[in-house]
Amino acid sequence: MPAILVAPGSGEAVVWIGRRWLSWIFRSCGIRLVVEGLEHVDRTRSYVFMSNHQSVLDIGALVLTLPVSWRFVAKRELTRIPFFGWALALSDQIVIDRSNRTRSLRSLAHAAERIRRGVNVIIFPEGTRSPTGELQEFEGGGFQLAIQAQVPILPATVSGSFDLIPKRSLAVHSGTIKVVYGAPIPTAGLRAEQRNELKERVRDAIARGFDEALQRTRADASVSLTRGTPPVPSARYPSQG
Repeated sequence: MPAILVAPGSGEAVVWIGRRWLSWIFRSCGIRLVVEGLEHVDRTRSYVFMSNHQSVLDIGALVLTLPVSWRFVAKRELTRIPFFGWALALSDQIVIDRSNRTRSLRSLAHAAERIRRGVNVIIFPEGTRSPTGELQEFEGGGFQLAIQAQVPILPATVSGSFDLIPKRSLAVHSGTIKVVYGAPIPTAGLRAEQRNELKERVRDAIARGFDEALQRTRADASVSLTRGTPPVPSARYPSQG
């Protein structure tokens, strides 16, 4: 919301303020970020970033480690949520209207054109947070968008976030979150009917990025992850311009 008050309609304001706000939250909570695979991110081109989703902290982990600007792809229904939805609608994010087929196709075509013009987007293909921390079934919309835009999908795997905010709790535990960015998966030349094949390739790439030690339950891993773990120094974050 602060970014909207400063510069309504400015996605870049949301990116700038969001990174600083989330950085403060992570440091205050003693959450340490580790990132690998940034060499796969070419800052001169656009991507559809796809990540697993097991915690509300996943968004912050991606925002703080991505060295490029980004927009989220969201369902129009979310814009009706007070404050959050208003900010979403006013902040240049990519909103997909699924109320009917015509509007859905028009929204996808507009989103694909923005991506082709250089906008990076973040999508959680599971559609919602995993109740167990394990990968759930992927929805197809994001893959249709990537094929329509003809830009690579860059898989991202977040490990260690599941137990830092237990379900049905407002408590935030200190610990380590690891983000691994995999090699881009091309979509050039793919057709809509190849969406399921692309989906499996991306799912396999995300699964390979998991850090099994960090994916253990908090009861098993709390000693090794949280005891005396300092906040990450600013030098550990990638340069984000």
